[in-house]
Amino acid sequence: MDVKMWMTEKPITAERHTSIIDAQEIMRTNNIKHLPVLDGKRIVGIVSRGDLLEASPSDATTLSVHELNYLLSEMKVGEIMTEHPFNVTPETPVEVAAMKMRKYKVASLLVVDPETGSLLGIITESDIFEALVEIMGVREGGVRLSLDLEHRPGTLAGVIEIIKEHETNMLSIVSGRSETSEDRRAIVIRLETKDATAIVDKLKEKGYRVSATSEEVEGGE
Repeated sequence: MDVKMWMTEKPITAERHTSIIDAQEIMRTNNIKHLPVLDGKRIVGIVSRGDLLEASPSDATTLSVHELNYLLSEMKVGEIMTEHPFNVTPETPVEVAAMKMRKYKVASLLVVDPETGSLLGIITESDIFEALVEIMGVREGGVRLSLDLEHRPGTLAGVIEIIKEHETNMLSIVSGRSETSEDRRAIVIRLETKDATAIVDKLKEKGYRVSATSEEVEGGE
């Protein structure tokens, strides 16, 4: 799955000379937390809701409302934006985008055309979470198998063959580090069934470490 599947295309933007008070209104009206900043068509930065809050006078200020509004109208986005924002392309794998966000401790990445450098979209932490839900097949329900497998060729194939024998579809499959050993892998498989008892029994009979859970998913669409 690539970034282009999850990004917001043609994101709302601000100009370098946009006032902070106008930027705040743009974010409030459109219910967004990040504004790419352009100078014409060129990307020059990004500003977040947190940046705007930090730039605003505190509640303890003695300035009047009129003075506050004047101050915010005079202060421009270009003065507080983060310059040279991190970016990805539409073809960047979504997991690579997630790693980049984590590495640089940012909540969004601009999506740019790799040839022209023009802005195509934006992907945020919320989009990454949405992608995770999709990849894990959570909304599909079913039964979640958790396995702890030896990290060697053919081990997972044996599990899949047993699932195939029971004529059950797999909704998703992911792999991660095992808690038990560096020589093992934690595998999670979501099955399109309400009862995986026969599959679990067969896996255990073959010596696999496996458990199964089936629960109602809250917050699903």
